[in-house]
Amino acid sequence: MPGGKVLAAAWIVGAVLTGCATTTIQETRVVTGQVTDESGRPAVTTPVIIIGRTLELVTPQMEYEERGRQEVKGNTDAEGRYRIEFVPATIGNNFFIFFYDKTGFDRVKFQQPESLDITGLLRRDRTVIVNQILKFQPTWTEVERQIAFYRPDSERGQILRKHGLPDKREGSRTAEGDSEVWWYYADGVSYWFTGEKLTRTHEFTP
Repeated sequence: MPGGKVLAAAWIVGAVLTGCATTTIQETRVVTGQVTDESGRPAVTTPVIIIGRTLELVTPQMEYEERGRQEVKGNTDAEGRYRIEFVPATIGNNFFIFFYDKTGFDRVKFQQPESLDITGLLRRDRTVIVNQILKFQPTWTEVERQIAFYRPDSERGQILRKHGLPDKREGSRTAEGDSEVWWYYADGVSYWFTGEKLTRTHEFTP
């Protein structure tokens, strides 16, 4: 009998865990909202990704193991709004929304936001509203200042907009004029200038 009580208790705990972390939804759901920056302006063409993980509760460890994941993607429009319509069961039973991607996200201007667990919201509502406010990078004000100094259409201005501030700058004086190297270690690239002209781009392993 005691053994039966233990098994019953384990089953109850497992059922509670499964109910909290996962859900199987065969009906269409809509996830929508608006993405803005800290000043209230819309964040245009920002990626929005919903990741669906397939989780399975493994006993006796009473832990979840991931058996796979799929995703559905969208982008914000000119007003920073997005809308993603999908059937949750087709991509998993545990769901997170990301306002970030390796491509398309303005990492020079904005900090990477945290993902949000929307499993419970999808279980409860057919239409889920998730708004997001993107925080500026601490260096963004200086990046803007330097872009204005060099001009947005200049080679230096375009590099600053793509990568942000260099990790290191090295300058020297040669027979051809003043030269400078901008190093971006995390991105694996350096830019070599003579005067205002970009004379060399070197890529390396980050």
